[in-house]
Amino acid sequence: MADNQRDNEIVWGAAAIAKVIGRTEKGAFHALESGRVPGAKKVAGRWALHLPTFFGHFASPDARTQSVAA
Repeated sequence: MADNQRDNEIVWGAAAIAKVIGRTEKGAFHALESGRVPGAKKVAGRWALHLPTFFGHFASPDARTQSVAA
C-alpha cells in the first residue's frame, strides 16, 4: 500500500477495527465505546478508525506511559 493511501486510510465498523487492534469484536466494541482506541470516532452511528492516528499513537515518545486498552 502506498504511503499516501495509508495517510488517509479509514477502517469502518467494529468488526474490521477488531482485526486491526487484535481484539474480538465484542472486546473492540467495548474499547471503542469506552474511548480507549486512539483515532476512533463514531460517524453517523458507525465506528471509524483512522489508521495513521492509531499507529502514530504508538510511535510517540509518551506512548510507553499511556495505556490504550487497560
